[in-house]
Amino acid sequence: MEGVSILFSQWVIWFGVYAIMALSFNLEYGYGGVPNFGKVLFMSLGAYSAGTLAAWLGLQWASSKAGIAVAGYTGPVYCSPEAYHVLSTASSQGWLEPSQYILLFVAGVILAAIVGAVFGAIGSYPTLRLGGDFLAITLLALGEIVRLIAYNSEWPVCSFNGLTAVPTPFAWYENKALVDVLYAVLIIGFTVLFYIYTHYVANSPWGRALKAMRDDELVAQVYGYNTAKLRLQVLVVGSAMAAVAGALLVFYAGSVQANTFKPERTFEVIVAVMLGGVANNIGVLVGAAVIAALNVFLNASALETLGITVPGNVATTLPYLRYVIMGILIVIILLYKPQGLIPEKPVQTPFLEKLRALIKEKHVVEEAAGTK
Repeated sequence: MEGVSILFSQWVIWFGVYAIMALSFNLEYGYGGVPNFGKVLFMSLGAYSAGTLAAWLGLQWASSKAGIAVAGYTGPVYCSPEAYHVLSTASSQGWLEPSQYILLFVAGVILAAIVGAVFGAIGSYPTLRLGGDFLAITLLALGEIVRLIAYNSEWPVCSFNGLTAVPTPFAWYENKALVDVLYAVLIIGFTVLFYIYTHYVANSPWGRALKAMRDDELVAQVYGYNTAKLRLQVLVVGSAMAAVAGALLVFYAGSVQANTFKPERTFEVIVAVMLGGVANNIGVLVGAAVIAALNVFLNASALETLGITVPGNVATTLPYLRYVIMGILIVIILLYKPQGLIPEKPVQTPFLEKLRALIKEKHVVEEAAGTK
């Protein structure tokens, strides 16, 4: 039973990560029409910055309390085996206080959001006045360039070995069986906050400007909208959200590897948005839940935890089967349900809601008068 609860917690955590990523892509593409095919770039930048800060600062605190000097390593000090040993035993030895773990988490998430926003502006600026295809290709290429640099460089995430000394925010909690549950609750809190934020932003005057740009950029420019500025703004906001998702993933895993952020991570987010419904935040959450389920449950260990025996030759192919399923989902969506499971709804603003209510009331009065 404990294994099932841990598995469910993992699904909730991955759902939260995909939901935040999908909400950010929905804001960029669903509402603004900006095809950001470099989502994984900003997710990875958030993960790298948050993981590096937490590992470096946590190591400084733990080493000073324990009287340990981590030296004799040519690369970054937090990449050394000694660093992993210090931080992995810091909670049991009392070298770090619970408040310090929480502070590392908060500082890492804030830094990730800042880094994501800054690089969202920098990465998009050269192509802001060009067509969407140029922007999509540029960001896609930048994501792969950054991944290869991180994989082959000791800085910032310890090359191909990865950064494994990231202290998780609940490492101090004594009941280790509930750590995943606590983190699942935490990440659901982040997901709810981002959903509320995205909902209100999408229905604000700025959100309506994004829709105008998406539907017809030339007409939006005629009406006085600065579309280049709008693209920059939505990419800054969306990239910051994606970076926070990357930071949340790192603090859950306790490590970060460059190969975690391959291009297919972006396309998983795109499938989630297409499946749920473009420009519909509820639909996006549904799509994120499906993609998270495919990633968590479609492997041999998860199925065995659920009591399903998988033959050895089938177990090795299960991780690749999810991409086949996603491809089939894309084809089915494009053929039969291009608007997604939950189609886009009209903009919800106080004025429009009041106008609809008045029109409905007028119709009711007219029908009542007609019956008399």
